[in-house]
Amino acid sequence: MRILQRLLDGSEALLVAACVASFVVMFVLGVATVVFRFVLDSSLAFPDELIRYLFVWMIALGSAVTYRRNAHAAIGALVDRLPDLWRKAALLIATGAGLVFFVIVLVYGAQITVRVWPQISPALEVSMSWVYAAAPAGMAFLTIYAVELLLRQLFAPAATLREDGQ
Repeated sequence: MRILQRLLDGSEALLVAACVASFVVMFVLGVATVVFRFVLDSSLAFPDELIRYLFVWMIALGSAVTYRRNAHAAIGALVDRLPDLWRKAALLIATGAGLVFFVIVLVYGAQITVRVWPQISPALEVSMSWVYAAAPAGMAFLTIYAVELLLRQLFAPAATLREDGQ
């Protein structure tokens, strides 16, 4: 079980590094775009598109990190007031519903990613599948992390569960 926990922690660290790297590249490209446009009186064709695509990937991967850290917005006023057994049931149902949603988006996102392979982006001239792949990639990690959370909730004593799923 420790090996699995290390793998999940490692995947989270990798996602965080990818998000940070994406943000740094987006920032540098944004500054370069402004400098080229207003200082050098020239413009670059690709940065706006690349910034947009990196943002899509950062959101998809960052959502998985946020989910694993239980940092998504939640309204726990009702759940916190439920009796222990009902609280556990509510959290399991919510996590299970999230898991079903993640799997559905993963499957359909993968299908769309394959379908758009022939489409080429205007400035970067790469397949749009690279952009669309962000959805199934993010959903794959969300699915894995939802299974982890579901198992943790399932085996935790009802009295110890809080609205944040822990």
